[in-house]
Amino acid sequence: MNWGYISALYSTLLLNCIQPANIKACLQIQDWLIPAAHDYIRFKEGIYASEKRSLEQFRLDGRQTKP
Repeated sequence: MNWGYISALYSTLLLNCIQPANIKACLQIQDWLIPAAHDYIRFKEGIYASEKRSLEQFRLDGRQTKP
């Protein structure tokens, strides 16, 4: 992991969540952390990876390929 990402996470998340005005939003982890982790996993998998897997199952003549 790049130190720039860690620094950005620290300055954005931790420093902003310490402020009393933001603490309510930061405590609801299920609303922001889980979707962000899901997006990160899909991004690491590759753009259009699920579509590519679906298309690789079919041949040009319409018959399904063997698994």
